[in-house]
Amino acid sequence: MVMLKCKEELERHGVDVIVNRTTDVEISLADKVSKANESDAEIAVSFHSNAGGGDGFEVYYYSSSVNGKKLAGLCEKYVKQLGQNSRGLKAGDHLYFVKNTAMPAVLVESYFLDHQTDVQIGNTKAKQEVFGVAYAKAILEYLGIAWKEPESGVLYKVQVGAFAVRSNAEALKRELEAKGYGAFIKEE
Repeated sequence: MVMLKCKEELERHGVDVIVNRTTDVEISLADKVSKANESDAEIAVSFHSNAGGGDGFEVYYYSSSVNGKKLAGLCEKYVKQLGQNSRGLKAGDHLYFVKNTAMPAVLVESYFLDHQTDVQIGNTKAKQEVFGVAYAKAILEYLGIAWKEPESGVLYKVQVGAFAVRSNAEALKRELEAKGYGAFIKEE
């Protein structure tokens, strides 16, 4: 969801986006890097959720890439604005993706899946999409493109009767609001 929302926001701003996958299928690192290098893209970003006994966000870049470090810093800037703590910018020279791409590349780890508190930061589609927006803002700033708020005025009625339980209707309302839409609960 993080990558898909980032892609959606970048495309909304006129950026051409190339992705390796849009479903949960495994692609080898070599294939990911090869596709990136063949794309003539200006940057490459690999989206992840962390594990291994920590908490917070971290971002990796290739140590000799000034522009990779700049993009990593912008990712950190926007993720910290979400309230997520940062484990910092890290040289990822040992990471195949950032080491072997022909363009500035970063690998972002938004939160830890195995940390009881940290996982709450990204445990729903709406929460993951917030990270996608943060990364889109970072990429847009890197590219010199001004962020445009989503068009307002779109209003959704969420009918309680259409759901088995009211909490599902309320969750949809929150999700719509997180995307910048107006939404309200209609009892019937």
